[in-house]
Amino acid sequence: MSNRWLILLFSVLVVAGAGYFGHRLGVWPDALMRVFAAPRWQTAPEMKEGQPAVASSARRIRAEASVVPVRSVELSMPIEGIVHEVYVREGETVAAGQLLVKLKDNRQRVMVAQAEAALNRARAALALLESGPLPEEVAEMEAALAAAQAVYAKLAEGLLPGAIAEAEAALAQAQADYRLLTRGADPQEIIEATALLELAQAQLDQARSAYNRVRNNPDIGMLPESLAMQQATAAFKAAQARFDLLQSGATPEQIASAAAAVRQAQARLDTLKQAQPGELAEAEAHVQQAQAALDRVKVGARAEEIAVAQGDVDIAVAQLQDALVALSETELRAPFDGTVTVLGVDSGEQVAPNLPIIQLADLSSWRIETLGLTELDVAGITPGDEVTVTFDALPSLTVRGEVVRIRQVGETSLAAPMAGFLPQRTLAIADQIDGDIVYRVVIEPDAHDARLLWNMTALVDFGERQ
Repeated sequence: MSNRWLILLFSVLVVAGAGYFGHRLGVWPDALMRVFAAPRWQTAPEMKEGQPAVASSARRIRAEASVVPVRSVELSMPIEGIVHEVYVREGETVAAGQLLVKLKDNRQRVMVAQAEAALNRARAALALLESGPLPEEVAEMEAALAAAQAVYAKLAEGLLPGAIAEAEAALAQAQADYRLLTRGADPQEIIEATALLELAQAQLDQARSAYNRVRNNPDIGMLPESLAMQQATAAFKAAQARFDLLQSGATPEQIASAAAAVRQAQARLDTLKQAQPGELAEAEAHVQQAQAALDRVKVGARAEEIAVAQGDVDIAVAQLQDALVALSETELRAPFDGTVTVLGVDSGEQVAPNLPIIQLADLSSWRIETLGLTELDVAGITPGDEVTVTFDALPSLTVRGEVVRIRQVGETSLAAPMAGFLPQRTLAIADQIDGDIVYRVVIEPDAHDARLLWNMTALVDFGERQ
C-alpha cells in the first residue's frame, strides 16, 4: 500500500514539474496555468439570509514603475574622430547650445578655407563679367587688329601686278646712288658738272634780269618772269650741289644712308617675291579673328556667360556650406537645458559615429513610467485616470498622479528591458510573466519631491477595474 502512495506522489511531482517547465518554455497557455493554480475546492462565503448571490468581477490593478525625467537624450558624434577637449563634467548643469565635446578639426578647417577661396574666385569672375570691358582691354584689342591689318596689307601689296618690277627698279636706283657716293669723283663727271653749273648760272642771270624789269609790278607773282626766276634758282642750286659733291666726295653719313636705302629696297623686293596666296588667306583670317575679339570685348559678356558665372558662385556657396556643416559635426552641443547624468568619453579618445557618449536629462521635474501592465490590465485604463504612487525608497511619500499617455504599441516582456552603453529606463517587474504583451504607461504626478532620483522604484495603484 505504501508503494502505491509513493508512485502517486512521484506522478504528481512529474506532472507539476512538466507544467512549470512547459509554462517557462511557452508550451502551456497562461489561461490554462491560471486554472491549474486556482484551488479546486473553495469554501463559499457565508451569505446572510435574504441576500442575493452576486459574483464580483472587480480586481485591483497595481504595477511596478520607475521614476524618469521628463526629458532625456543620449548624445553621440555624427562622425568618427579623436576628442580634442571635453568641456563638461558629470553632474554639471548645462544650457541649450552649450559646447560639450570638441573633436580635432584640422582637416575640416582646411576644407572651409579652400571653399572660401573658391567662392571668392567665383564671385570675382562674376563681377568681372558684369562690369564690362576695361579701356585698356579695348585698346589692346584695337592694337592687335591694326597689326593684323598691316600684315595683310603688306602681303596683299606683294601680289599686285608690277609690284615686283617696281621694287627691282627701286633697288637698282639705291644701288646706283650708293656706288656714286662710294667710288669717288670722275674727271669727266666734274667737267660735265662744271658745264651744267655754268649753264645754270647763265640761266639764272638771264631770269634775274627779266625779273628785275618787272619786279615793281603789283602782280609780280602772277607774271611768267617770276616763275622763270624760281625755276632758274632751283636748277642752279641742284647743279651747285652736284658740283660740290663731285669736288669734295660723300660724307660718312651720306654713305650710311645710301647703304640703308639699299637694304630696305632689297628687303621689300624679297618680301614681295615670297608672298603667296595661302599666306594672304591666313593673314585675312587673323584680321577677322582680331576684329571679332574686339567686337566681343566692346559688346561685353553675354547673358548666358553671366548665368554660367552665377552658377559657379552658387556651387561655391553650396561647397562652403557643406564644409561648414562638416566643421560643425566636430562639435557636440546640448540640445536643451539639463544635467549631464553620464559622461563616457575623455580627451584623446577615439569615438565612433552614432555611439552614445553623453547622457543629458532635464531633472527639474519627474514622471512615472511603468511597463508592468499586460493587455488584460491596460484595457481598462485610459488617459486622465487618477492613480496613487508610492515609493520603495521613501515609504512615507505618497503622491497622486494622472495617466497622461499609453503607448499604442505593446512590447513582449522578454524584449522590454533595454540594454546599452548608458543606463536605460529599465523596469524590473517581479510578477511579470515572460512572453506577455505589456504596455508602457506614463503618469504625471501632482507634486514633485526633491528626494526622488532617476530609476527609483515606485508602485502605481490604478484602483479596482472591472
